[in-house]
Amino acid sequence: MSILQYEDFKPSGRTQMEWGFGGRRKWKDGALLMALFLGGIGAGQYVISTWLIESTLSAVVGVIIVGAGKTIAHLLYLGRPLRFYRLFLRPWSSWISRGLIFMVVFLLAAAAYLAPEYGFDWLPWTADSSGGYAIWIVSMMSAFLVMVYDGFVLASCKSISSWHTALMPPLFFTYALAGGVALTSLTMIADQGTLLDPETFVTLDAILLSTMFALVVIYIVNLAASTETARDSLRKLTRTNVAIAFIGVAIVAGLLAPLSLTYYHEVSGSVASALLVTAAVLELAGDLSVRHSILRAGLHTPALAGR
Repeated sequence: MSILQYEDFKPSGRTQMEWGFGGRRKWKDGALLMALFLGGIGAGQYVISTWLIESTLSAVVGVIIVGAGKTIAHLLYLGRPLRFYRLFLRPWSSWISRGLIFMVVFLLAAAAYLAPEYGFDWLPWTADSSGGYAIWIVSMMSAFLVMVYDGFVLASCKSISSWHTALMPPLFFTYALAGGVALTSLTMIADQGTLLDPETFVTLDAILLSTMFALVVIYIVNLAASTETARDSLRKLTRTNVAIAFIGVAIVAGLLAPLSLTYYHEVSGSVASALLVTAAVLELAGDLSVRHSILRAGLHTPALAGR
């Protein structure tokens, strides 16, 4: 067949092989997953570092993760990196194009806001001035868009029912914000040997972990009650090798284990730092694993499929 291939008419859905580890191009397809992951957690770190604790060092680390990590990952994903500029040319129809524009606005605004703290004191604004506050608002809005847009990228894929759901944006946003908390914790512990105001961090982390767990459960229930292709995706998430990443790493190690560690936050000294580092690393592993699992379980709905 010239337009529709035979696979499109099979009773079961066809696995998408373009995004995530294990795609047709192996590590290059995994680079797109890393771009989504790094963009989300880097923007999340900037938000936490400028809103919650006011750590310019941690904020700069977040900006570097987005600017360098996300950009390099996107370039690795592209077959022809010199055509990278074309990704910016379709914001009216492509969420990937919008996301890259959000990223550029975020990087410019975040760099402008942080610049006076790093020797650019000749600029006509400071972090405490009205001009600096306005720039910070722009950077926070664009950071929010960077964190949430990958959820919209997946939700816009109508042919993959396990992605085409309104749960994707809040799910990925919450994971990005939790990843920002984890990265901020790791940065501060690496820099100072301890975490300022651990009570606030642990409380916020517990709220985010609980929210993420609830969203994952709702996502699973939604798949079970959806189309046959969506139910096939659920079976792939829970009964194939993808279950190792989804159940083992994303849920058990990435959600339940760090959530249980939040109950031990009242201990002090090196034990507290070790628990915080362990929880942060597990959360980041869970973040990457849940994204990987959702991508790998994506199935194209057959052209003649019904419920």
